[in-house]
Amino acid sequence: MAAPSNSRTVRVFLSSTFRDFAEERDLLVRKIFPELRRKCRERQVELVDVDLRWGITEKEAQQGRVLPICLAEIDRSRPWFMGFIGERYGWVPEKEKYDLSLLLEQPWLEEHRGGKSVTELEILHGVLNNPAMEGRAFFYFRDAKWSRKKGGAYLSEGREEKTKLEALKERIRQSGFPVMENYPSPEALA
Repeated sequence: MAAPSNSRTVRVFLSSTFRDFAEERDLLVRKIFPELRRKCRERQVELVDVDLRWGITEKEAQQGRVLPICLAEIDRSRPWFMGFIGERYGWVPEKEKYDLSLLLEQPWLEEHRGGKSVTELEILHGVLNNPAMEGRAFFYFRDAKWSRKKGGAYLSEGREEKTKLEALKERIRQSGFPVMENYPSPEALA
């Protein structure tokens, strides 16, 4: 659902795995968005970046509310979406942890239960399942060399996750949405 056409607020949803994208998100939130916000205000437009690192409590996570909150925030942010992908696939909620009311509201999720990461589900819901997002979604793929240098939480969780991640990247490439490939560092992205 897009914001009304007379709205003077632009909400941009930031999608990525959390642990390995803290540096990019911090640079965007502390350096880039304040300047964009200033430029928008000159035009009487309010820019709101939606970064859920601080928006989901531990209690909500334990209650299985992560995915419903993410999808609702994507809907509130339409039509603007930025997706950042490195070498991690991300957390896959267990099949039985899906909220029944969410499945009734979003029946497309049923086929993905227990098999897709929250990040991939965000990308599907926010962009790939919605042709109206053309020209309003942008993807940024970090250079794998940078992730390998960092190691640990910056790398794929396993062979299966790596395969899923590569399939997701290829689907995004084939979608026709703009992709900045192989940016070399968080500073280069900013």
